[in-house]
Amino acid sequence: MKLTRRGRDWLLILLTVLGLHYLMMALHLFLSAGSFSFSALGELISQRLMEPGDATRYIDIAQHGYVTQGENAINLVFYPLYPLLMRWLGWLTFSLPLSGVIISHIGYCAASILLYELILLDGDRRNAWDGVLLMALYPFSMFALGVFTEGIFLALSIGCLYALRKRRFLAAGIVGFLAALTRTQGILLFFPAVYEWVTLRFGPGKEKLRWQDVFLLLIPAGFGVYLGINGALYGNCFQFLKFEAGEPWYQSTQWIGQNIALQYGLAGEYPALAWYIYILQIALYFFILAVLGWGVCQRERMAYLLYGGVYLGFSYLSGWMISGGRYMLCCVPVYIILSKVKDGLPRRFLLLGAGLLFFLYSLLYLRGYAIM
Repeated sequence: MKLTRRGRDWLLILLTVLGLHYLMMALHLFLSAGSFSFSALGELISQRLMEPGDATRYIDIAQHGYVTQGENAINLVFYPLYPLLMRWLGWLTFSLPLSGVIISHIGYCAASILLYELILLDGDRRNAWDGVLLMALYPFSMFALGVFTEGIFLALSIGCLYALRKRRFLAAGIVGFLAALTRTQGILLFFPAVYEWVTLRFGPGKEKLRWQDVFLLLIPAGFGVYLGINGALYGNCFQFLKFEAGEPWYQSTQWIGQNIALQYGLAGEYPALAWYIYILQIALYFFILAVLGWGVCQRERMAYLLYGGVYLGFSYLSGWMISGGRYMLCCVPVYIILSKVKDGLPRRFLLLGAGLLFFLYSLLYLRGYAIM
């Protein structure tokens, strides 16, 4: 069976985005042990994709669900869709960690293809490939392959933006509903959804209202379902906020300026972590802000700029932020805007810089450094 040009592009995307990460794993094994074996690769995948950070909490939710007693009661802060999918797939794989990795791999691959198709709607193949490469080379993209929500959330959020761009509001509502059941930022997709709806129905050449429009309300309904779970378990729809404010997260909400100042203070207090966490988070904030500003100057689609702005602002309202680099992996408008950088020295510099940072932070993460 002969593949079409689009099919060949999709296959090459999958080989590229997965190949980059597994090449880094192989390189890490060579640098660490001087050899490569599939058993060593399997052990590395287990250690760095299935066990670190919040991965064990997703596995616990998939196995036991939300509990109201004991130390795992605080797992309520994690949204239900991803561990539910892990549980369902676990009936086939007999391994919840493996199920989580498989779901993340599928989500990351789907996200890459969807991003390619989304950029193609307003650009050319070079733009689309650059967007995919920039997402693959994001320094923290390794998280999209592990037992974290990044892979599936990328797929759902890009899928929602694609459906909105095509004015398929029924599909956008359903996919956005699932995104809002995956992580807090999912509800932010309602902002570009409302903008697209208003411009279509009340802007120049306005179209008549359709019954499918109401399905956009599914996006905030996804968050409503999560609040309902809180209420059913604790009688308080915002119980998750109480858990987030306590150990081990100590999360609070404060203005972005205060948060940036806090990051700077923590960098001085913990210099060993400064360039992995605190200084990096400050630099990312201003870099993404600059990218969005450039997008305004380039007259990028307002729906993308709106989503990027609320995503950045909402994420940096987090008071004790230690995973900003991972959160910003899912700020999809950045890849769309930067894919429009003109060919020549700026484009080469951008891709080279992304490649070097990807190489550095991926190796540090695989070596067990505090990459969060």
